[in-house]
Amino acid sequence: MIEHLTETEKLQFIRKAKLLEKKAMELIESEDYERAGLLFGWAGYAYVQLQDWENAGYSYGQSGEAYKRAGNWSKAGFSYDLSGKVYEKAERWLGAGLNYSQSGYAYEQSKEYEKAGESYRRAGESYRETGKWQEVALSYQQSGEACQTAKAWRSAGLSYALSGDAYKKAFMWIEAEENYCRSKMAYKEAGAYEDAGNMYYSEMLMKRMKMKKYSLKRFSSFIYDLICGYGEKPKNIIICCLVLIVSFSLIYMYPDGLLYIGDSELSDNLWTRFYHSIYFSVVTFVTLGQSSFEPSIYMRPFVMIEALLGIFMTVLFVLVLGRKMIRH
Repeated sequence: MIEHLTETEKLQFIRKAKLLEKKAMELIESEDYERAGLLFGWAGYAYVQLQDWENAGYSYGQSGEAYKRAGNWSKAGFSYDLSGKVYEKAERWLGAGLNYSQSGYAYEQSKEYEKAGESYRRAGESYRETGKWQEVALSYQQSGEACQTAKAWRSAGLSYALSGDAYKKAFMWIEAEENYCRSKMAYKEAGAYEDAGNMYYSEMLMKRMKMKKYSLKRFSSFIYDLICGYGEKPKNIIICCLVLIVSFSLIYMYPDGLLYIGDSELSDNLWTRFYHSIYFSVVTFVTLGQSSFEPSIYMRPFVMIEALLGIFMTVLFVLVLGRKMIRH
């Protein structure tokens, strides 16, 4: 970019740009699209020197159109990409998104799929500035498809994930679920199993959102998420175990809830009772069956429930942790 142009120099650049555009239009009429694309490109470059982003974007876009008519898809993709970049500088986000999308399509036609994926991703980023989430989602999805064709699996996974996020913002749960699933599969191909697991979790969340509100099925899905994050969050199980142990210990603190079967007398201090209740709750939860305390008759149902929950949570933790370790 030329800095500190004089007024005379600016006028010269404007005249050159206008002449190039005029000549390019004449070539379009004579169907000499290749040369027309070149001249429009030079006109765009001249406008860039003047920091006239609006006209630069238009000229580069026309260059892309001319190259497209000539069947030169690679040059068309490059010109559209330049148009998108200068429209970004002008903060014309819709124009930028449209031209990046055209660039992605052109690169797809020239079988330059990685470049196509990058252009579609830029289109999504531009549309994001407008808050048009469906257009954002579609652009990211097209980016994912292009990257998948190029076998750039990690890039495909990222693009599909961004598409799922955009569909989620648009409250389109089915489309969001599909793209999270595609992202999961792409990350698996890339060997990024941690990211694949995160996408599986997002996919399951979208499945839950599709379910009827206040239904038993949706509630069951919520509980599964709460307990273990759909098998992706072992730490949730540990937290649930601690909550259960403390909750049952508070129940055992009721007067005469636990009977000491040792030889000596124990203090009836509140903290002492809480310590003994915690101890008994832990022993019951891990099903050791060895304790100096005997539950009273009305506490025995709670003891049985805690023991069963302890077995279930222990087995679940081993399964979830084992699954994640094997996957890594």
